[in-house]
Amino acid sequence: MNFFIRVIKGISIGAGAILPGISSGVLCVILGIYEKIIDSILNFLKDVKKNIKFLFPIILGCAIGIIIFSKFLIYLFNIYPNQAKSMFAGLILGCIPSLFKMANKPSGFKLHFLFYTFLTMFIGILSILIQNVISNNNISSVNSLYLILCGFLMSAGVIIPRSK
Repeated sequence: MNFFIRVIKGISIGAGAILPGISSGVLCVILGIYEKIIDSILNFLKDVKKNIKFLFPIILGCAIGIIIFSKFLIYLFNIYPNQAKSMFAGLILGCIPSLFKMANKPSGFKLHFLFYTFLTMFIGILSILIQNVISNNNISSVNSLYLILCGFLMSAGVIIPRSK
């Protein structure tokens, strides 16, 4: 039964990896397996059998989730492109009330959160400006550097969610 539950969790993580606006790292935190996955990967060689037994159903579920939801997304975006885009925008915007609720917890406002907000906005605006400059110059080596930068920033947001 535990194997089946981890496969189901893996399916949701795999779906989160390809669905727009959903982070599979955050899904791992929500599902309560983030710390265990990180521990299993970092200490893989200490107890290989135990770590494979834990990670295999999750990886299997991720593969199943990616395959199933990629076909589903292709279908949605081909048949209902505007509705699918609107649905994902709504899902992302629908999270805003819960973000406000989390931000207004008794711990109160912290000044460094404001710094992170402006830093993130600056990076986003800078990325847009860089993309415009690159598309105007059409230099392939600059495009590669931009893609590497975007991949790094995206992976940092997906893999390293802020947990308690």
